[in-house]
Amino acid sequence: MPSDRRRFEWEDAHPGICSDQFVVEVTESSIQDYRVATGNDSPETPPAYIFVVAPQRRHATMASVGCHAPEQDSAEPRSTPYVGSDVRFHRAIAVGDTIRSTTVLDRKFERGGNRFMVFKVNATDADGQPIAEYDYTCLWERGAARPASGHRAQGSDARVTTGDVLIKTETSETIAAYGTLPVDRPDDWMSTHTNEEFAKTAIFGAAVNAGVATVGYSVQWLDAVEKPGTLWNGGLLESRALAPVKAGDDLQISGRVREDSPENSRVYEILVVNQSGVTAFRSIATIPVL
Repeated sequence: MPSDRRRFEWEDAHPGICSDQFVVEVTESSIQDYRVATGNDSPETPPAYIFVVAPQRRHATMASVGCHAPEQDSAEPRSTPYVGSDVRFHRAIAVGDTIRSTTVLDRKFERGGNRFMVFKVNATDADGQPIAEYDYTCLWERGAARPASGHRAQGSDARVTTGDVLIKTETSETIAAYGTLPVDRPDDWMSTHTNEEFAKTAIFGAAVNAGVATVGYSVQWLDAVEKPGTLWNGGLLESRALAPVKAGDDLQISGRVREDSPENSRVYEILVVNQSGVTAFRSIATIPVL
């Protein structure tokens, strides 16, 4: 890390600052690495693979104004964990595609005493045609109020599901496997997914699965209900983390079609519930019906 860079602060967060362009060529081995890391044997390219080939690069956005991210601070590193993401898909990714992406600081806001930043990632192919775009929200700074810690699935949450329940067991190995996937991660990045000592000092007190990895579990359940990869064709996926996913968690992923689905769309609500009955993740997937 260059010595003339300082830590990026809340006051530095001006909407519109942008990373350099990131370019990735899609290979069969990269897709297969993703399948192995997430336990996904889909014959199609999993839609959540977009987070690997068009990663959210907030460190590069901060570097554009001469700063480093809190996770890169040598004196007092601090995590800024995933809170949620909204992804709009346009077309499927195929082996041989060249994916070009940029990350822009879209906005910042305060809620419940906590501070959040939202980064927007735009991904196109080599010809500039859109592949996907997504908003990625991170918890920038925790105030006096603690962030959401999930809720128990009971009462109105004990709903009839569509399709089978997907079971996932989280381990230190599965967390670390996904943590090694993201491309262009700086060498000095202190990760709560792969650095257990740092994770113990961070907000959740232990290593946690990447939020976008849990998004992938929800998509895997959806692909088993719908045609694999169906989100690629104009789908929308809105996800929110409600509680951390840690090693030792036994997860049940299930969902249902919402009765209020608009015309020409099918809307699924997908929940990730741990062994204590706590909802750790909630996603809303909107599938165009042609």
